[in-house]
Amino acid sequence: MKALIPAHQALPICLDSIAAITFDAAGTLIEPYPSVGEVYAEELALLGYPLDSNLLETRFRASFKALKTNRPGAVLDRVSWREIVSGTLDGLTPAETFDSQFDALWNSFAQAKRWRILPGAEAALQKLQARGLRLFVLSNNDARLHGVIDGLGLAGYFEQVFVSEQFGVEKPNPEIFHRVREVIGAPTDAILHVGDSPAEDIEGALNAGWRAALVGPKASVAEFPTAIIRAANIEELFAE
Repeated sequence: MKALIPAHQALPICLDSIAAITFDAAGTLIEPYPSVGEVYAEELALLGYPLDSNLLETRFRASFKALKTNRPGAVLDRVSWREIVSGTLDGLTPAETFDSQFDALWNSFAQAKRWRILPGAEAALQKLQARGLRLFVLSNNDARLHGVIDGLGLAGYFEQVFVSEQFGVEKPNPEIFHRVREVIGAPTDAILHVGDSPAEDIEGALNAGWRAALVGPKASVAEFPTAIIRAANIEELFAE
């Protein structure tokens, strides 16, 4: 078995041979605001169900992980999100009113106010756009992301926003990378994908022949068979 390369042995980033960059969305460019648990608590309180935001956050993370474990490759569409929310609220709220609860939460996260741009992300996008690089979003997400990106004022930086729902397949499946590359029209090794998931973003992109850069909390600890590009966040990644 090939030894894993420790996190501190990172590759430098070089944009000279890069024609296009795709960015993951949640955890890379944006994040729920103030948090998933707090948004859930606020929306459910309006429906008459006061619940602790920390409990909801914990339940949400467990339910999300369960979906990924029990249905690997499941596309994050409305059906999948309904399953996640159901697992989160099971035993906490009345089952007979679940439809109204789900609709409230689904619609809430379609609003830009429920998200925030991660610090330094927009400045990095401005710099890359000024350099003439083609920029895209490639996210395991549903069509609501289009409105969120637009509502946050980020749409002007991207040629297109690709979501897994439109392709029926999710990262890290190489198929989604191949199909996006066909749309972009750039050589495989001239596309850089940036994301915060070692498996979905980095392994997925590398297995498809793309270049990849890991950002976020896992960038300082994740190990791979080969050295990769990594940084704490997008701002650091593209710093001069």
